[in-house]
Parts: sequence; structure tokens; C-alpha cells
Amino acid sequence: MAHLLTVGNWLLPLLYLALMIDYGATFFLRTRTQTRSPWLWVVIAMHLALMVVRTVHVGQLPLADPQGVLSAVALAMALVYAVVEFAGRDRRTGVFVIALAFLFQHTSSILLAGHLTPPPAMEGAALIWSRLHIVPALVAYTALAFSAVYGVLYLVERYDLRHRRFGVFFERLPPLDLLGTMMWHALLTGFVFMTLTILTGPMLFGSGEGAAQAALANPRILLKIIAGGAAWMIYAIAVAGRLLGKGSPARTAGIAVGGYVVVMALLVASALL
Repeated sequence: MAHLLTVGNWLLPLLYLALMIDYGATFFLRTRTQTRSPWLWVVIAMHLALMVVRTVHVGQLPLADPQGVLSAVALAMALVYAVVEFAGRDRRTGVFVIALAFLFQHTSSILLAGHLTPPPAMEGAALIWSRLHIVPALVAYTALAFSAVYGVLYLVERYDLRHRRFGVFFERLPPLDLLGTMMWHALLTGFVFMTLTILTGPMLFGSGEGAAQAALANPRILLKIIAGGAAWMIYAIAVAGRLLGKGSPARTAGIAVGGYVVVMALLVASALL
């Protein structure tokens, strides 16, 4: 089983790369823009099967480490986009979503290389709080990833419109208002679930004497708290400004992109520790 996981670990980034090239051809050559890709579902099925195999191998869901979370976010992004593509029959933004999924899975595969041993098992209340913490975190990472993608596309299209540069990106991207709406909804969803993630975080430390002090002495946990708090503040500013009518869509898009850079730095740094 370990050999199968090793092969699958390096095969997945290649499959996402192939998808990215396919969607790139759709975007730049304007081919098959109104069709659905059957290969996307094939890659999703293979990724899901590998996650199941790894779950059986380690004896628990592979979400207890940042490497597993990155891979799960890549799968969730591909799955959410597949549903959007199936419903809307529009492949124009696929290259950007799949490119980010490829980046996540490639990073996860590098970090997972040689680290396929099971992480320490949790029991009792710690296991329950771990699941209540990981599930909203996965939703938050996925939603905020979509907000970052649509935020970048919004800023690019807005720049082209202001400077009257009606080139490749402007002609092929969805309308500016639609990108702004999708970005805002994704950001708001991600912020809500990120808040739930932070609220359930302290429950993982336990309730014993000195549990919090021992947890804070761990540099990885301390980094998560600092970076997670900084990312939450960034998104809180964007959400508050938008709800109060003082934040423009362009500013919200910039914060969505900047906040996700902090979130990704948190994940990668936590994995490297």
C-alpha cells in the first residue's frame, strides 16, 4: 500500500497539470468554452480514491497535518469547480481554479514525500474537537481560495477596463460585476468558517492544568495562532468595510488576495516546522 501511495502522490500533480494545460487551451484559444470536461471528474475520482487509500493506511482521515489539508483543499476546489462547470457549462475560469489546485497538490506531494507514516492518533474529546476544527477549516481554505482566484481576475479585468486594454483576458473573462459578486460570496463564506475554525481551536489543547501553556510552547502551534489571527483580522477588515458600505469591490479583492497569501504562508510554514 505504501508503494501505491508513493506512486499516487507523484501522479496527482501531473494529472492536475494536464488539466491546467487543457483548460489553458480553452481560455486562450476559445475552444470548447461551453462544454463540460469529463477528464476533470476522472481526476477527482482518482484523487478521492487515493485519499481513501491513505485513510485506510494511516487509520484516520489524512487531515491531521498541513500536507493532508493542502491535498484536501485541492480536491475540494476541483470538486466545487466541477459542480459550477456542470451547472453553468462555462469553462472560461477553469484554468485559474485548476492552476491553484495544481499548486496545492504539488506542494502537498513534495511535503508528503517520505512522510507517509500515520500521525499520532487522537482519542475521546480530542478526536471530536479535532473533527469540529478541521471540517470548517477545510471549508474556509476552499472558499477563501475561490475568493482569491476571483479577486485576482477582478483586479486584472478592472485594470484592463480602466486603461482601455481590451486584450485576451478582458475578452475571455466573465463580466466584472459577476466576478465581484462571486468573489464577495466566497470571501464571506470563508470568513464565517474561518471564525468557526478559530473558535474551536482552543478546544484541541485540552482542559488540564498547563495545557494552554504547553501548547503555546510549541512553535508550530504558536505560529498558527499568530498567522491565523493576522489572517482573520485582514478578512474582518474586508467584511466589515463591505457590510458598512465603505469598502469598494477593488479593495475587497485586494484584501482577499493578500489575506490568502497569509493563509498559505501559515500552512506551508506549519508543514515545514
